[in-house]
Parts: sequence; structure tokens; C-alpha cells
Amino acid sequence: MFTQIEITTVCNAHCFYCPQDTLPHSHMSEECFKKIVQSEKTPTLLLLQGTGEPLMHPSFWKMVVFAKEMGHHIGIITNGSIDIDPKHLFLLDTIGFSMDTLDEEIAKRSGRTSPSKTLKHLLACHSLTPKKIKLYAVNYGQNLEPLKAFAKEQNIPLLIQRIQPKKSYQAHYTTEPLPYTTYQCTYLENKKMHDYFVDGTKAPCCFMIDATKVLPIKQIWQHLEQKNVPPCCTQCGELTGVKRLYM
Repeated sequence: MFTQIEITTVCNAHCFYCPQDTLPHSHMSEECFKKIVQSEKTPTLLLLQGTGEPLMHPSFWKMVVFAKEMGHHIGIITNGSIDIDPKHLFLLDTIGFSMDTLDEEIAKRSGRTSPSKTLKHLLACHSLTPKKIKLYAVNYGQNLEPLKAFAKEQNIPLLIQRIQPKKSYQAHYTTEPLPYTTYQCTYLENKKMHDYFVDGTKAPCCFMIDATKVLPIKQIWQHLEQKNVPPCCTQCGELTGVKRLYM
């Protein structure tokens, strides 16, 4: 069991495949964050991430300190544009750096932040805490070989996500919609995670995009048992049977 908390929907990147630009931009209040963390009775891995850049939250490190004092482990995925002070590294248990290419021009065209800046910050963290670092990339057809070679050379795990055939992700691109191949949800069956939107709304997985459409778990099961995908799950790649991440 792990918990993901979307502490912000504010981001300094404009990735063409991300729905971030179509969402209201806001930060989770410290009060809301503390209530969520306190509700997670058993110490767990808290992933402070979502559609925004977590390090842009003005109270990010105060939140991390509070969660650590409650006994939780902390993980983030950052675009690497913001430096992490070495004195803070011990507070983070996993640090994912999101970058799709080493090419500055390709990154600029796709709305990403500067790869050279990300590499600078990544390597600074990696030199001090190599076991905490991972790389995440979205495959949209670009040449990933240079990134793979870099990850291999630095001995950094690289996880690649297939570009998602979701309506909410397709403001600037199109993909063929994938048919649903299953009505079984491993996240519901195994209670893999808790997910919290920036407004504090709780969901059973991190693949739901719209907090206003989240249904109680019992109702979601009723829909799936009738081979009907409820509105909150229509953006889920899991139901298509296509794995999101691969090495």
C-alpha cells in the first residue's frame, strides 16, 4: 500500500501530452495536507506528486518534514528544473526525475524544461544519494536511445511510459483509442493505493483525472461487474490491458 498526494497542479513546464494546462492551478493547503497525512495511520510511502511540479509548492519542505515526523517515507517525481539543496536530500527516500530527451530543441518543442538543467540537478543528487534516483520518460516516438545510454552509463533505473490514449491528455495530440479488454481493477482488488487530489478528494488510484467524477469504491465495482466503465475510470489505461511502464 502506498499513498499519492497531489500537493499542487502548478507547473513550470507545458508538456504537450499533459492535461495540466487544462486544469485549475492551485496548491494544496498545509491544513489539508496534515489532515491527509494524519489519516494515514500506518507509516507508508507518500508520493508527493500529481499533475504539477511538487517542488513549486511554497511549503513543500515543511510538508515533507511533517510527514517524516509522522513516520512516513517520502517520494517525488520532479522535472528537475528546481535545485534540491543537498541538506534536504536525507528527507527524501526516492527521487524520480522526469525527462524525455537529452536534446534541447526536442524538449523545447514538446514543452519540456531544459534537459541540461535537469541533468545538472540530477547528477548533483545522484553523486550524493545514487540509490534514491530514478529516471522517468514518456515515449511519444522520439529517439530514446541517448537517454537509455545515459541511464545505463550512470546506472540509473529508467522507466518509460507509453503515451496515453486519453481524451484528457489529447489537447495537442491524437492517438487511436484502445478498447477495454478487462473490467477487473487490480487497484480495487488489492487496495494498492490511496490517491488524493489537490482539493483533498480521495480516490482509489492515481489514474482518475477529474475529482468531481470520483465514485465510492462500491459503485465503481457495480459498474465494472456490469461491464460498464464508470465516468471516473474512462481515462484508465489499466482497463485496456496495456502496461503503462516498462524498462
